[in-house]
Amino acid sequence: MKINKITNVLFFVIISISFFTCVEDSDFTIPESLGIEENEDITKILDSIGEGTLQLKTIEQIKELYISGNNPLEVTSNIVVKGYVISSDKSGNFYKEFYMQDAPENPTAGIKVALNFSNSYNKFNIGREIYIRLKGLYIGETNSGNGIITIGGRVKNTNIKEVENVTVNQISNHIYRSETTKEIIPKIIEFAGINETHIGTFITLENVFFDAQLSGKSYVDPKEDFDTQRKIKTCLGLGYDELLLETSSFSRFSNETLPEKAGSINAVVSKDFGGNFIVLNLNNTNDVDMNEEKCSPLPIANFTTTLLQENFDEQSGDIAVLNWINHREKGTKSWRSYTDSYAQSKAARVGSKNSGDLSTISWLITKGINLDTTSQEFLSFETSNSFANGSELEVLISADFDGDENNITAANWTLLPAKIVSDGEGYKNWIHSTYVDLSSYSGTVYIAFKYLGNSNVNFDGTYELDNIVINAK
Repeated sequence: MKINKITNVLFFVIISISFFTCVEDSDFTIPESLGIEENEDITKILDSIGEGTLQLKTIEQIKELYISGNNPLEVTSNIVVKGYVISSDKSGNFYKEFYMQDAPENPTAGIKVALNFSNSYNKFNIGREIYIRLKGLYIGETNSGNGIITIGGRVKNTNIKEVENVTVNQISNHIYRSETTKEIIPKIIEFAGINETHIGTFITLENVFFDAQLSGKSYVDPKEDFDTQRKIKTCLGLGYDELLLETSSFSRFSNETLPEKAGSINAVVSKDFGGNFIVLNLNNTNDVDMNEEKCSPLPIANFTTTLLQENFDEQSGDIAVLNWINHREKGTKSWRSYTDSYAQSKAARVGSKNSGDLSTISWLITKGINLDTTSQEFLSFETSNSFANGSELEVLISADFDGDENNITAANWTLLPAKIVSDGEGYKNWIHSTYVDLSSYSGTVYIAFKYLGNSNVNFDGTYELDNIVINAK
């Protein structure tokens, strides 16, 4: 009897040690195949989509259902969204969430999924194909107004404008993984071209480096309890551009030293907690490859020709620069002269606040610029805002526009990768666009500043524009 008791105790101790070792390691093997029930669930979903009882929506279509800052939207229709997981909480830099995008390569949209579930990388691994039945879930934001559209489980009790995580019980009834795991190919993005359309996607930035002032520092400031933002930079034409990398103090690589050379970085595009700035989030430091020498901007002294220069100092009322076009495609708001009392100078301004218009689309188009007489050209300008409020300012170029106001929408316009002031920037600050390379264009081109908004308080923002210059060599 005594021998049996000792045997039982030893058996219990061995089992206990094995259990706690597994739990603390938290690095379970990702299953190569799914169980019978999961396979059956996916088969039912695909059959229902084929039969038309479930409707498959794209991530972009789901995001269009919700306006930032509004109350969360409860999904009441039988719709499903498909995506591929691009984030991992294995390193601790993501917590109770994952991001998924609409394709393994060259995605067009991504979205956040908030979960009341830790170590989700064991189930929702990077590249895993996911189907989410949305009926009964919510589309909204975990922090109202931050611009990170999220799939959540319910409305937060303490704030009816925010969503809470999908519960563990809800996960089994709403989020399904297929057997497919794809390789996620990061999309190469031009540094200055990163914008809110890239939120929730996995990207690559090339020729980047950490600010020299960060030499010897770690990813996370040891004085910070939560997140640290570190500045990364690149050379763009005649100057530098910069962006923020945000790292959680709970990440396993928080104390690793930042690289001092240049190279590439793969990361998920997101925003800071308040939604004021676009930031990058790492899955792990294997996605940082910086072993090259840092770049230097081109010397501006070599670009002595000025093809265009406008500061609006001579304007009043509606902008009426000689040979420029100030055009209202929709709405009643035009580009107008504005005096900035802080900068003590004039600028151009547009906004749809108090317009009462369902839609505002206003164009400010430069005169034609001949690029055939110079070898290399760079566009730059400055923008400010009085709360962007979801409205947009785009900078476009056309090589086939004929200068006729009636033919604006018939021309082909290409979005330029210029930096535009973010909604969270202080209203006193002016943001430089960086230098946009125009050397791939030839002939006569037109530059357009296109504003899009409406009288809705979420889209009635105001932008200011000043100091437009094209330097050439």
